[in-house]
Amino acid sequence: MNDDFPLRAGDTAVTAQMSPCVGGLVRTWVDGGASQLWSTPDADWLLQTQATGHIGRTSREDRRFREAGVLAETSGTLMVQGRFPVKVDDDSYSIEANMVRLEPAGQPSETVFDDFRALLTRAIQHCLRSNEFLVVELGGWDAPEQPFCLFVVVPDETAGPVSVIETAPDPVGSQFWDPHIVPGRESQSLRAPATPETIDVAPILMIEAISRWGIQPWDVALTFGQR
Repeated sequence: MNDDFPLRAGDTAVTAQMSPCVGGLVRTWVDGGASQLWSTPDADWLLQTQATGHIGRTSREDRRFREAGVLAETSGTLMVQGRFPVKVDDDSYSIEANMVRLEPAGQPSETVFDDFRALLTRAIQHCLRSNEFLVVELGGWDAPEQPFCLFVVVPDETAGPVSVIETAPDPVGSQFWDPHIVPGRESQSLRAPATPETIDVAPILMIEAISRWGIQPWDVALTFGQR
C-alpha cells in the first residue's frame, strides 16, 4: 500500500465504481461509460478490504449501493475511502483513505477463482451481519438488470431462515443448476435452510451461474442492498 500522496498538480479525480480485485486485476467504471482494466501492486490489500462493509459506496439505485473510489487516471491512483468517519478526538472525526496504485493491465495470476470465491464468501458474511442482500451484476453506471445473481436470506414460517440464490439468465450446463432449472421462468432459484453448510456452498453456486455469462470476474460489480 502506498502511504505517500501520489496525486500530481493538474490531476483530475472522479468517482469510479470498482470490480472485485481478483488475480491482481481490478476494473474501474466512471460516469459516462468509460471503463479500464488495471493491474495493481496493492491487490492483496484491496481484495481483503472489499466486501467487508468498510469501503465507501455510491448509489446504484434506491437502497442499492456499490463500492467506489476516487480515480485519478493520469497518476494511476485509486483513492479508497472508508465508509464511516473515525473519531480523532473528543470533538472531531475524519474519513480514512488509502491510495491504491494502478498500472496497465497485465496477465492475471492463477488465483482468480480462489480470489473470487473468497470475496463472495466475505460479501455474504457481511450481508448476514448487516441484514443486507448481495447482487452480482455487470459493472458500470448504466448496467442492465440482467444478468444478475442474488443472494439473500429470508424468513420462512415453517423452515426458519432460508438461503436463496436467484439468477438470470438460466445457468444451462451447470451440474449444480441443471436439475433445478424450470423452463420458461424469468429467473431460476435455489432455496435451502440457512445453515452454515448451505451458506458455505453459496459462493460456488453463484460462481457457477456467473461463469455462464461469458465474462470475467473483473467485469462484474457487487451491489449491496438494504432490506
